[in-house]
Parts: sequence; structure tokens; C-alpha cells
Amino acid sequence: MTGYGIVLPTLPFLADDLNLTSVQMSSLIIIWAIAQLITAPIWGRLADKIGRKPVLIMGVFGFGIAFLLLIFAQNYWQLLLVRLIGAAISSGAHPAAFSMVADQTKKEYRNQAIAKMGAVNGLGFLCGPAIGGLFSPLGVVVPFMIAGVLALITLPFAHFYIQDTKISNDEKESDGEDSTSTEDITFWQSLLMVTKAGYWNHYTIILGLSIAASSFFGLLGYFMIERFDATPIFVSLAFSAQAGTSVIVQFFLLKKCYDLWDEETITKFGLVIATIGYCFISFAPFIWVALIGCIFTGFGQSLVRPTTIALLSKRNEMGQGITMGLQHSMDSLGRILGPLWGGWVFVFLASAPFITSAIITALLLGITFLSASQRRIHIPLPFKRH
Repeated sequence: MTGYGIVLPTLPFLADDLNLTSVQMSSLIIIWAIAQLITAPIWGRLADKIGRKPVLIMGVFGFGIAFLLLIFAQNYWQLLLVRLIGAAISSGAHPAAFSMVADQTKKEYRNQAIAKMGAVNGLGFLCGPAIGGLFSPLGVVVPFMIAGVLALITLPFAHFYIQDTKISNDEKESDGEDSTSTEDITFWQSLLMVTKAGYWNHYTIILGLSIAASSFFGLLGYFMIERFDATPIFVSLAFSAQAGTSVIVQFFLLKKCYDLWDEETITKFGLVIATIGYCFISFAPFIWVALIGCIFTGFGQSLVRPTTIALLSKRNEMGQGITMGLQHSMDSLGRILGPLWGGWVFVFLASAPFITSAIITALLLGITFLSASQRRIHIPLPFKRH
């Protein structure tokens, strides 16, 4: 995630160096998400079959090579091809890593483990732009070299110090896990899991959060410049406030929340806070109100996202790999739809992307109440497996 944080702010400068248009630049971001949307479930399925470690190592290797190859790209089509191949190969790292964490933690501690994974992801993304800015004066390609090298130097550590965690059905049963064999389920059947009872609501939350957050990240800088004539310092402060709050909550506060409340309550509370945050940004009369809104969105997202991922991992009906792979696909789909929608409505109203994000999180809150009420009165949801 540090490498990703290094590259994302630097990619526009490489695109400008090659005289690319804004549409071509946007396509370089979107193609990465599209490739991961398609390939993450495939890698997740493979992680269930051959083990997490080989898929993790291949994913990290693909990430490193993809950014090193960007150095040699001489035109738009070469850049696009490198981004496409890099995303397709690297997309296995996320489901494999989260599957390992799920395998190694009992259900009662899984929320905390997933939260720490989210925290280190956020911390890496928070540090990335600073590192990229430090090395960018040395040349437009240097941050890409740093990102690629950061990934590749972790490979020997992964090889020697990480043990594969693919566990047997007997071990799952001893820990209360669903012991459904993935060998009896085809890949296409496993993809339908996003429509099944107990899954569809969690995957919908992941998708909605991703759309809201990606629209936020893509348009916040433009919004603050247009609404408040903000300087780069204030824009950076807004992003840091959001990401920093997320890291602090997931590292230090979520464990206390899990001690006090159940997952359903935490999810509802987080969605309320995120909705308030997006509203603060949308209707902020002063820049400091928008900064408070960024803190609220970071707080709310950091409550909901790890809790939802942990709830998915606890079901494990189709295997941790495919479960986490589909979660990553929903994330990628959101990163495609969010900037496209946000960029379009921003033309008509600067605050529209954030109003949309507030509506989305409010709808997700409604879905949470709906699924909870259906469980209480035992109404079967669509596609429930009997």
C-alpha cells in the first residue's frame, strides 16, 4: 500500500511527460480497477486450491514488476498494457493476505485482526505520497522505481518467514467454521455467492463504501479548490485527516468498540457517522467544517469496512480465498463507478459527488436495518441456500 500511495499521485506527472490527455490519464486508473475486478475472484479461487502463500508471492511480484515496467513505457498504449498486466497479476495479493489473516484467527478475534490489516493499509497509503514527493525531484520515474523495489524486497521475507495457512475441513469444524468443501462447487457457482442470503448485504456494503470513498478521494481536491480556493497544504491536510483518523480508529479504538457492541451496532453507527461526514463536506460554509467532515468520513468508514470484511470471512461457505476475492472485486467495481459518477456530476454541482456519497451511505444503513429485521422474523432472503 505504500507503493500504491507513492505511485497514485505521481502517475499524472508521468502521463503529462508523455503528453497524454485527461481521458487517457483517467483510463490508466480505471483499467487497473477493471483488471482487478475480473481477476481477483480467480486468484481467490486458486488460493483455496493451491494455498495462500504462492498466490500472495505471485501477487506481490506482479505488483513490483508492473511499476518497474512503467519506467520503460514510451507511449499511452504501452502504459495501458503495463497497467493491465500488472493489475491482473497483482490482484491475488489482497485476497491471499486477508485469507491468511482469517485462517490464523479465531472468529471472536477476527474483527480485530481485519481492523489491523485495514490500519496498516491506511498507514501505507498515508506514507506513500510523502515518500513519492521526497523522491520525485530526482526524476518522474524514480517514485515508480521505489514502489517496485519496495514490493520486490518483501519477497524473500514472504518466502522464508510466512507459512501457508490453508486449513483442513476438520480444523474449520473445530473452530466452528462452515466446512463446505470448495471442491464440490464450480467457480461460476461461487461467483453467485454475492447474491446469497448472508452475503449480498455485506458485499453491497463493500461496494457502496467503495463508490462513496473513491468519489471522495477523486473529487475532494477539486471541490476544495473551487469552493474555498484552498491551497495545496489544505488539500493535503484534508486527505491526511481522513486517512489518519482511519488508521487511529482501526489500530486503537475498534477493539474497545468490539468489547462494547456487536458487529451490527458498530456497522450502523459507522454508517451514520460517515453519512454525517459527507453532509458536512457537501454543505460546509467554511473550510474547517469540510475538514471535520473528512475526519467523520474516515471514522465511519474505519468502523464499517473491517467489521463487514470480518463478517464475510466468518461465513466461509465457499472458501476464504473466493470470499476475499469477491470482496476485492466489489472494491474494484466501486473504484470504477465512483470516479466516473463523481466526475460527471461535479460538472453540474461541485458538492454533488459528496451529496451522492451521503445518500449511498444512508441507503447502506437502510439495508443494514432491513437485513437485521429479516433475520429476526425469519424471512428467507433471495437465493438462500437450503
